[in-house]
Amino acid sequence: MMMLVKYSGSFGGGSWDSVQCEYTLPAELRPPIEVNGMVCVSNGQTARMLVVNPNGTIRCANMGAAGSNQGCGGSLCYPIP
Repeated sequence: MMMLVKYSGSFGGGSWDSVQCEYTLPAELRPPIEVNGMVCVSNGQTARMLVVNPNGTIRCANMGAAGSNQGCGGSLCYPIP
């Protein structure tokens, strides 16, 4: 079985700004290690990641350098043990 996590939206434009999902994944849907994937920002220049942690938290974050508050979208998929 596979788990798909998708993000679409925008948040602060600081270099390290991030947003965390209000929902926490239940234990049976959590990855055993941190899983991350790239997110496409509409300006095509900003490095942004979608991250799912073993504790069930989901966040999307700017990854330094020039931040952006423009909209973005991305997804990641991982196997459920």
